[in-house]
Parts: sequence; structure tokens; C-alpha cells
Amino acid sequence: MRKLLKFSVWAAAFLAAAAIAGALALKLYFTPERLKALTADFAARNLRRQVTFDSVSLNLSGLEIRGLRVSEYPDFAKGEFFSAAAFSVRPSFGALLRGELKVDSVASEGLKMNVREVKPETYNFSDLLAAQPARPAPAKAPARASQPPRLSVSSLKVRGSSFFYSNAAGDMKVTLSGIDLAASGISPDELFPVDASFTLDVKSPYFTGRLPASIRGKVALGGFDPAKGRAEISAASVSLGGVKARLSGALKNLLEPDARLRLSVDQFSTSDLKQFFAALPPKILLPAVDADADFKLTARDVELRSVKLKAGPVEAAVRGKAAWNPRLYYALSADVKAQVPETDTSLLARKARQFPVPPGLKLPLTQIAADVRLREGHADVPSFTLESKAFTASGRTFADYSGKELSVTGRARADVKDLGGLAEIAPAQLARYGLKGGAALSLDYSYGKALSARGEAELKGAGAQAAGYSISDVSGKVAFTADSAVSPGVSGKLEGEPFTASFKAFSLTSHPKAELKLQLSRLKVKELPQASAAAAPDKKPAKAAGKPFYADVSGSADIGAVEHPNFRCGRVEARLALTNVSDDMRELGGTASFSAGAGKFSGLYKLAEQHKAAKVALYPLLVLQKASAVAKSLRLPDFNNVDFDSIEGAYTFRNGVMSLDKSSLTGPAADVSSSGTINLPAEKLDMRINTRLKAASGVRMSAPVALIVTGTFSDPSARPDLKSITEQPAVKKAVEKLAPKAEKLLKGLFK
Repeated sequence: MRKLLKFSVWAAAFLAAAAIAGALALKLYFTPERLKALTADFAARNLRRQVTFDSVSLNLSGLEIRGLRVSEYPDFAKGEFFSAAAFSVRPSFGALLRGELKVDSVASEGLKMNVREVKPETYNFSDLLAAQPARPAPAKAPARASQPPRLSVSSLKVRGSSFFYSNAAGDMKVTLSGIDLAASGISPDELFPVDASFTLDVKSPYFTGRLPASIRGKVALGGFDPAKGRAEISAASVSLGGVKARLSGALKNLLEPDARLRLSVDQFSTSDLKQFFAALPPKILLPAVDADADFKLTARDVELRSVKLKAGPVEAAVRGKAAWNPRLYYALSADVKAQVPETDTSLLARKARQFPVPPGLKLPLTQIAADVRLREGHADVPSFTLESKAFTASGRTFADYSGKELSVTGRARADVKDLGGLAEIAPAQLARYGLKGGAALSLDYSYGKALSARGEAELKGAGAQAAGYSISDVSGKVAFTADSAVSPGVSGKLEGEPFTASFKAFSLTSHPKAELKLQLSRLKVKELPQASAAAAPDKKPAKAAGKPFYADVSGSADIGAVEHPNFRCGRVEARLALTNVSDDMRELGGTASFSAGAGKFSGLYKLAEQHKAAKVALYPLLVLQKASAVAKSLRLPDFNNVDFDSIEGAYTFRNGVMSLDKSSLTGPAADVSSSGTINLPAEKLDMRINTRLKAASGVRMSAPVALIVTGTFSDPSARPDLKSITEQPAVKKAVEKLAPKAEKLLKGLFK
């Protein structure tokens, strides 16, 4: 036992002496000058680059290099490829004696690597990867191949390092700066812990920004084959402006990751991204995002096997592929579901002023579902649905944005459960109309250089109120395009009176042409609200100067009776064929005719002031009222308050001048007919009014008395036609008995 102990002491002393001798030999042999020479020779023969360093030392504690610099190929005249402020390796000699290749620690500080894509698929380190000449095989392979020692590193630390990349086109630059990395228990095959942090700066045509990041997890090197490596990420984080995201999961193949990751993004505002995306509206709060992704990533593309994300009320499942080398390509499909909460667009309109968001809309709670497919400048939505309290909608759409101009086509159908609920969306615009009932809409649309739409709307017991009138129980269909509307038949009630109507309208955006047929049991014409009548004059100065808006109107109306505080009559039949109808009536043309059954009118001016169409139709009667007041000498009855049996009119219009083809009134007190013209824009009169008084007036005439009316509507000039007076039987008989100067006397009488 004592011999064994003595031997052990001598063995230990020998090993210590050998170690001291080895250290002295290493220090004496591997002087800094010799190390520099060996390194320069190694770099020249193997790296084909220049290598320099400030100092190098090699001893039993390990290797340490300071100020290491490696040139681009072939020398520093082409730039610097790699550098390190300090680099040290501390091997474990005890493990080496056991046949193990173990490093106690590897540490570096200030590492810098500059990677450039010289041309597509060729980099400034490609020469280092060039295949070496194959060595001749030995004549005879050994019976048993010895296993190389396994490498392991107890500790790895990298501090204050950076990595720079630029592509061949020069429009993309990526920098990783402030790289700090720590790892322990590194082996070729087993998982070992890694903790790293860095800042990623990107400058490209697609994105420019800075993203601080950190990662903690475990890595397995796969026998130093990155394609066989794997990683488990326990916690990773990245920030973009004020947007913070966290990542966890696992991946295989460190070279081209096959990954299953979970991503979460904290709630953020669009203001947090304004520095990167200037077009974003500010101060819009966006919900937190959670996503689970299963994908395959390579240097050329990414295959999304399954991506499920949830962002507040939005859920989506995405799958597909995207590639970017040599050109951008994508083929993605997504199932999207969303629940849009009740929203007032006033706040959104104030924040997103660069977008045409109408304020004051009260958007209801709406469920949205869509199938979306994206492929190289095309967006296809084979199906979408929207459902809210007021309406449901469904359809499909396709958009082509690959060219300079956007092109969109699609089809949609909407069922409005309650028009009143729909009006609640735009209360400021629609609440006053008291909408009710239901409706349905089907629409085919397209947009290229101009909007094109075609569809059909169906009213189902609809109702509304406007200008003091109420319409109810309206049902019928209307076929329409972006420029026309046609209905074969619509029925309902106007002020409780049943009606039926059909119409056609064309060229609505340029020069509307409308045809209308109306049958109404009774028309109750109401006085317009005082506020509306007072506001009308104030609106005229606000109209923009320019060409008036013209329309052509034709059709017929059959109304059982008409009632107004100043006018009532029996059945009315009207026919219209008018062109260039406008507010100023300067180019009005065409024809119009009507007949009205027995009734009464008084103070027609009030009716004419409120209803311009009534004013044109009743112009001859209005002129009659004024003319009868001017020609007092004829002692005509008060035409401001008249009972009549019938009224008829037939007019021809040319350039705003109305020719009275027929204008007549028959009644108990008088029969009146008018002829001549009225210049509607200037309200100039050139008329002849024939009046034959009847018994009810207190005077009976067997022949009519004529008035010649000129001047303007506001200041008419009326004079009797002497010939019509002399044609009166009583006057004619008196003239025959009088002296020849009777004619002169009559002229003086009516001067």
C-alpha cells in the first residue's frame, strides 16, 4: 500500500513537471512572432485572405487573440470581412487526457461580420465554401475506424457584437447590432440553453425600421449540421415602435426552419407605427393579437401550413405559400370571422381624415364571415356574409390590383329586415323620414375606370314620411343599373289613398329621361311647412354657376280627385312629354295637357308659390285673376274665388316659351278660354283671354269679351279688345242706333 501511495505521488509530481515543462515549451516555442507567422501562413494557404491581430498568446490556459482582423478576398484593399476585439479559448486538458475534446470556455467581444451578396446566389464568403481537392484514398482501409473525440463547450459568451448584410441590388440592408449571447453545456447533439439579445435594423423598399429583440431557449446543433439542428424557444420578444410581441415554440432544421410557434402582440395604437407607415391614421386603438403558426421557412419562400390568429373580435385561419426570390409571389387563403361592435364613425372620421369615412354613422353590431384567397395581385372572395339586427347580406367579389388601375367585380344580396333599423345607421340623414317595412336587394357590380352596377330592389310593405306626406304599404320591384331604374309596377298608399305606378328612368348621371304612369284614387296636396318655404330662397344663391341640370319627363297620371286648401277638383287626367326640364325653364320643350273635373279654387297664388308644376299648369288662371282685377271697367266676376265645372289645358313648350294651344274653364259664373304665349323664364305675357259671363255672375253674355294681356306676371297690363265688345248683341244693336261717332265714344269709354 505504501508503494502504491509512493508511486502515486511520484506520478503526480511527474505529470506536474510535464505540465510545467509543456507550458514552458509552448511559451518558448509559440512566441507571438512565431504565432503571427503561422497564422498568416495558414490564412494565405486556407482562407486566401489576409489576417492580422494586435496580440496572440498560447499556453496551458488556452489561446487568446486581441485585435483580430480578416480581410475580404484577397486582401484589406477590398475591405474587412471579419474582426474581433478579443477572442479566447480555454480547453480542458484533463478531458483531453481522457480522450475527450472539451473546451471550458469560449469568449469573444466586439465581433463584427460583414456579409455582402456580390451577385445573385454569390456572397463575399463563397470562396471559403469552395470545394477542396479530394485527397487520394488510402490503399487499404483500416479494419476498424476509430471514433473522433466528441467536442463540448462548457461556456460560450459573445458580447457587443454585430452582423451586417446587404443584397446585390443594394436596396436592402440588414444590421444586427448589440449582439449579446450566452450558452452553456454545448454539445454536438444534445439541447443546451441559450440566452441572446440584439437589435435588428432593416432598410428596404418594403420596410424600414428598428426592432430590438431577445430570445431564451435551448438549441441542439445536430452534430454541427444546421439542417439537423433544432431549437426550443421558451421566451422571445421583439418590439417595433410601441408594438411589442412575444414568441414561443419549437423548430427543426436551423438552416431552413420547420417551425411551430405561438405569437402574441400586446394591444397598441396606430400612432405607435406612424414612424414606419406614415399613411396610417393616428390614435386608433387596435386589439391584442394571438396567433399559432405552423410553417416551413427557406431563404426563398415560406409555406404556411396552418396559421390561426385572433385579434379582438377578428378570427382568421390562414394557409398557403409566399416566395420572394427572384420575384414576389404569394398564394394564400384565409377563413375570416369577425364581430364588429357598435361603432360611431364620428371618432374614426376625425382620426382618419385622409380616408373618406362619413361621420355620424351608428354602425350596429355585425357578424362578418368571409373566405379570402390572395394570389399575385388578385384578391378573390368566393363568399362573404354580414348579419346585423337590421339586415343580412351575402355575396362574392374579385379584385385585380396587379396593374396600374384597380379592377373589382362582384355580386351581393341583402335582405333588410327593418328599414327603420337601417335608418338608425344614419340618424341625421334618415331618422326624419320614418322608414318602416322591409326590402331586398340583389346587385352585380364592377369597377374599373368607372362604376357599373346592375340589380333589382324589392320593397315589402315599405313606408316613409317626407314634406308632410306619408307613404305606406309600398310593394313592388325596381330593376336598376348605375344609370337607370325601371319598375313594371309599384303599389301602395299615399296619405292613405291607394295608388299604382310604373316608371322608367335612363341616363340618370347625365341627362335623366323619365317615363311615369300613375293611378291614384285621391291626391291631397298639402301646404309645405313654413320652415321649408322660408329656407327655399336662401338656397338659391348657394347653387354653383354653370350649366343647369336638365331632365326629360313624360308619362300620364290618372287621379280620382285633388284636394288642397286653395284648390279642389274631380278626376284629373294629365299627359306629359317634356324635354330639358330645369329650375330656370330656359330650354323647356315638349307638350303637356290635362283635364280636371268640377271643383273650386281660391287664392291660387299660395298654391303656385309652393308648387312650381302647379304654377305652370295653372298659369292662365293666375293671369286671369290678375287681369280681371286690372280691367275693372269690364266688371268681371271675382276670379279669386271660383266654382268650375271643368278645366282643360294643352300646352306646347319651346325654349321656355309656353304656347296655349288650349286653356279653358267652364263654370256657373263664366266660361273662360285663353290663347297666346307665356315666356316662363322672364314671366312675360302675350295672351288673349276670352270671358263669357253667365247667369250666376249676375250678367249674361251671348258672346265672350276679350282681354289683351301683356307685361309681366308681377306687373300685367290688360286692355279690352274693342272688337269683342262691339260683337256683343246688345252693344252692336246700340251702335247701329247711335251716330257714326259711337265708335269714338266707346274708345273714350274704355280708354
